[in-house]
Amino acid sequence: MYYAADRQTADRMLADLRNARLADEAATLATLHRVRNEAACERADDHLRLQAWMSIRRLYDAYKAAPGHDLKPLWHDAISRTVAWRESLR
Repeated sequence: MYYAADRQTADRMLADLRNARLADEAATLATLHRVRNEAACERADDHLRLQAWMSIRRLYDAYKAAPGHDLKPLWHDAISRTVAWRESLR
């Protein structure tokens, strides 16, 4: 049953990550903060969600420290790990 809720969360987070790349700095930072918190996981056995969360957290920290820098690899990693987590919920 939690797969359906997790799938919806993963879908929403993925859409938010993709949209945040195109937003202004303040909106991007706010979205990354929210998505980072949403990705946090209480179940230790949910490895793919944990990997997505760690990647989003790295992106958030890097963006907060240097929003003007090229963070393309971090964006790619966060999005691809979120996709992997979402796909595991099928």
